[in-house]
Amino acid sequence: RPPSSVSPPPGPGGRPYAGRVPAMGTLSELRAVITVYWSLLLGNIIEWYEFAVYGYVATILEDKFFQGSHIAVWLGFSVTFLARPLGGVLMGVIGDHWGRRIAVNITVVGMLVGTVGQGCLPTYASGNDALGTFGLCGLIVFRLIQGLSTAGEISTISTYLCEVGSHRSLGRLMSLINITVNLGFLAAVGVVYACESALGDERFKAWGWRVPFFVALVPGVVAIAGRCRLPESEMFEQRRGASAATNEGDNAELAEEARAPPSSMQILTATVRSQWPSMLIGSGGVVAFAVLQYGAFVWSQSFLAHHGMLANDRLYVGLVSRGLMTVLGVFVGWLADVMGVGWVMLFGGVCTTLLGLPLWAAVQSHPTDLTVVLLSIGIGLAALGALVGTSAFLFVVELFPTEVRNTAVGISYNVGFA
Repeated sequence: RPPSSVSPPPGPGGRPYAGRVPAMGTLSELRAVITVYWSLLLGNIIEWYEFAVYGYVATILEDKFFQGSHIAVWLGFSVTFLARPLGGVLMGVIGDHWGRRIAVNITVVGMLVGTVGQGCLPTYASGNDALGTFGLCGLIVFRLIQGLSTAGEISTISTYLCEVGSHRSLGRLMSLINITVNLGFLAAVGVVYACESALGDERFKAWGWRVPFFVALVPGVVAIAGRCRLPESEMFEQRRGASAATNEGDNAELAEEARAPPSSMQILTATVRSQWPSMLIGSGGVVAFAVLQYGAFVWSQSFLAHHGMLANDRLYVGLVSRGLMTVLGVFVGWLADVMGVGWVMLFGGVCTTLLGLPLWAAVQSHPTDLTVVLLSIGIGLAALGALVGTSAFLFVVELFPTEVRNTAVGISYNVGFA
């Protein structure tokens, strides 16, 4: 491999592609990856920012779009998860067929459309039932777009980073994905709190709830610009045979493979047929993370609000939990590099099984007691979330070979989350 100071060799058509980061100091390796692939991490922040914003303003959306139905507002949220398995398949096939770079550009545009679009919709508060119905239908459509896009986003950036990172620091590198997940939630807390403080409760409920959705536009455009300049994964290019066929014309079989790549349906069929046991393992591996992510840290905000906890207290719990998971993510990533990702996932799963229910039972018993909620969600469940969430991305990615990795990860991860 060339040293980091040398530009990567050109891929097909003269466009450079990225090999694994050469062995250096751990901090240098992480810095080298972040310098090139920062736009992947920024897009991941945007993905989780939208989910968090919906959770924090759910009580307002409940009145604006769902005519006061608490169940309906969360059914609207769940529409995203119905679309995730399909999005994982579509973006996974695109990533395995046409390249990781193309897939991540499609997903970030889709996420941006889905997020900003939700803030533009009319509501029943306008007094016009036709406009209100149009807004409700539009919300469902934008959440479907969000689900399709986020499904491909998380699976493709996991695949991308795994293929370009150094093996010896891969756990710490992949922990950046979970760290940016939490940064997305922290950003949502900060933006919602700032909007509420600046506008006041009445104006925020009237129209200010739209502002957090619009805020995603600025980092979204920056992420799109950065991803347009991303190099393709060298591992993907080598597997596809394009670079080998270009440089070694005597390898007729490889050249033929490069000229006639398998169809999307062939990729999907071959993936399911050959990888279904690993796909089941991968789906099971992310279930605990999914329950904690959307139950303990998203839906809980609405639960606490309905049971009378003050808004500032809820925001404080959210800040503490996400801050702790961000800090612990670095340690858990290091632990995965030292002990192995399978060991970390097993330990996290056992701890979640033993402690998850008692911690949530404490919240249910004392939903307005800041101390109890802070200790249970802000510290206890946050620590479990760091254990099971930080290594989940690497755990799933390493189950599959390069040629079907993006598709298999997309299906496994998103079926587990759904």
